[in-house]
Amino acid sequence: MGLSTSFKSEPKNSEQFMSGVFVNECTIVSVEPVYGGKDWQNEKYKDDVGLDITIDIGKSFQPVFYVGGRLKRDEFGEVKDLGTVRRIATFFDAIDVDAKLTDEHKIEEDVLPDCIGTKFNRLSYVSGTKQDGKVRYSDFQEVVSSNTPSITLIETFKKHVNNGWLKNYKPELMDNGSDTNDIPGGW
Repeated sequence: MGLSTSFKSEPKNSEQFMSGVFVNECTIVSVEPVYGGKDWQNEKYKDDVGLDITIDIGKSFQPVFYVGGRLKRDEFGEVKDLGTVRRIATFFDAIDVDAKLTDEHKIEEDVLPDCIGTKFNRLSYVSGTKQDGKVRYSDFQEVVSSNTPSITLIETFKKHVNNGWLKNYKPELMDNGSDTNDIPGGW
């Protein structure tokens, strides 16, 4: 079972800006596979497969971008298809790296060094307020290649918001006078 996918989104006529949504180019510094989910995930819905991707965003720090998903299983627990692990397939497509998922549902790690130095576009969106009152941003787990127009990623994000798949987008918080130092990528 390979991780290649044909998921491609064609941009539609749309506004090129959404309040509290920012797209920036990222360069991969390191990639680590994650199996069995992250501590912050609900126990019932932990990802089967994920990646912790340390990225360079042109700042003095290098954040970790997480992408992961759950395999689709039948009522007997047998894996039927990629399910939301398709996000990882989309990530590998975006950076043009040919990765494979083993029969044990692990990413073949010999391709991970090929990821280092590649670029992709990441979308961050306002998702809440920190304890200090500044806006908090979350990363959208869908990505596109660095040469794909930003509107493509924005359209995918809009679809997720409009279909109710993404519930923590809070554009109304942008009216609270956030300053540009809070914006991901320093915009």
